[in-house]
This record gives sequence, structure tokens and C-alpha cells, in this order.
Amino acid sequence: MKNKRMTMTELANLIGVSQATVSRAINQPEKVKPEVREKIQYFIDKYKFIPNENAKTMRGVGSKILGFIVFSFSNYYYLDMIKYAEKAAREKGYSLLVMNSEKNAEFELDHIKMMLARNVEGILIAPVDEQNLDFLETTNVPFVALNEDFPGHNYVTTSLVEGGEIACQHLIDQGHKNIGYIGGDHKKYNPKLDGVKKKLKEYNLNFKSDFFIKVNTVTLSEEDIELVLKQRKLPCTAYVASNDEVACLFMKKINEFGYKIPEDIALVGFDNTIVSKLLNITSITQPTEAMVKAGIEMVLNKENIKKTLQLSPGIEIRSSSLK
Repeated sequence: MKNKRMTMTELANLIGVSQATVSRAINQPEKVKPEVREKIQYFIDKYKFIPNENAKTMRGVGSKILGFIVFSFSNYYYLDMIKYAEKAAREKGYSLLVMNSEKNAEFELDHIKMMLARNVEGILIAPVDEQNLDFLETTNVPFVALNEDFPGHNYVTTSLVEGGEIACQHLIDQGHKNIGYIGGDHKKYNPKLDGVKKKLKEYNLNFKSDFFIKVNTVTLSEEDIELVLKQRKLPCTAYVASNDEVACLFMKKINEFGYKIPEDIALVGFDNTIVSKLLNITSITQPTEAMVKAGIEMVLNKENIKKTLQLSPGIEIRSSSLK
């Protein structure tokens, strides 16, 4: 059987001071005499005492914990977000509780409820389902959506339309006229694809229906791309992928079908993760660290006014798109 966790009262009795003095030594050390503080710290270290954060919360003291629910641990982009979020939270004096929705709306809602039960002071979320954001609005916990724009909710994102434009402009500059897109079929809103189409229109270039290779980015698999390649010859000389993971699988499969990158087909990814760096794939860069920092500032501000922020992307040019 594990040893019972020592309480602050038990520690105080052991030292010979009041429980309030121990509490002040931990939370407001400047209000405790140095010699008393040193004695308390000695016993804290000796008995490996850990303050009960739940008890602090019940007394009206904030948990100093922020929650972060990410879309997927398998996508390196979200791992970068976690890294920056943990750093930014720590600098603000907060710990970060991270959960993975696994691209599943039900898991996402379960994680939200678990975080609320843990009394987190704010939630950052790279969301799967907008209905879960609607649920969060019914709570009194501030939250912000990251990497997606959801009108009516707090969000911080990169301008994905601008990212699509930048990717397309680069390919046009390389002499391509038939430029396609590989990604999910979001019927209501597909900003990266909208950006590609917008830029093509500026040059009086068409985006035909068969230029769009539709893949399920939630259950992404090689079979999605392979099925398209078996059905028809690729009509474009260049493609923009919705993220680096999609770009990687596309590159792998078209090589198996005899296409070469960039000789036959130019390719641009999205997010500039380690995947694009290792495979020399040109990729749209996002100001991920700035996005996460802005999101944390937003939830800690705890204002009732809805706030939105859209940052500008860039591009890292590599061999996959150069002639």
C-alpha cells in the first residue's frame, strides 16, 4: 500500500508552526521570516511534501493550470504548438494539462469535461467540432480556438486564405498554370483552397473540378491518394497540399506511380513541420509561437468581449517546387 500523502496541517505540526505559516511560506514567501522559511523548506524537502492544488482551488485560489486540447499527436504541427504553449504558460506561472482529441468530437467533449472537473483556469483548443465550442460558451471558463477561425468564438489563427495565395503565387512564379489542391472536402469553408482559387483568378487561370484531390484528413491514409491515381492521370503540373502530412503521403504514392518531384510535379505543403524539412518539401510557414502566446494572453485576460486575431503566414522554399 502506498504511503498516505502528508497534509499541510501535519507538516505544520511536525515543524511546530501554524498551518497558515506553512501556507504563506509556500505561496507568499516574502511574508515569512527567512529563518522560518528555511526551516519549513528543509522539512518540505525532507518529507517530499506536495501542496494539494485541489484544496487551494476550493479555498478560492486559482488552480494555475491551463488546459490544451490538440487535434492530433501524430501531426508534428500540433506537437510544436504544445511545446510553445507549455513554455508560454510556464512563463506566466501556469502549468499545462494537455489532452489529445484524436480527431474525435466525442473524445474532445470528454476532455473538455475532464478539464472543467480539474478546475483549469482557461482552455486552449485546436478544435474538431464547433458544437463543443458552443458547449464551452455555456461554462464560465475562458477559452480560445487555435489554428481555426470560428466566428462567434474567441480564436487565433493564421490567415489560411493568404497561405493558399502564397503557395499558389510561388507555383505560378515557377511557370505553372494547372495548379491543383490535395485536402479535405470542407463544403462550407475551405480557406486554403479558397486562397489557391483566388490567386489563380487574378491570373485568369482556371481551377477545374478534377484539380481537387479529395482526401479525408481526419482518417488520412495512403489508400485515399492511391485510389485517385488508379482512376485517372494527374491533370496538374503542381499541387498545394493542405498540410505536410498530406504532402508526404502524396509524394510517396506518386513516386510509386512513376511521377517525379519536382521534375514532373511541383509540390507545396503547409505548416513547415519537421516532415517538410526532412523531405525538402516547400511549405507554408505559420507563426505558431506567436499564435499560442496570443491565445494564452486571451484566456488569461478573461474578458467577456469576443476577440479574434489573424496572423500572416510565409513560405519556406525547398527543392520540391523548384524547376
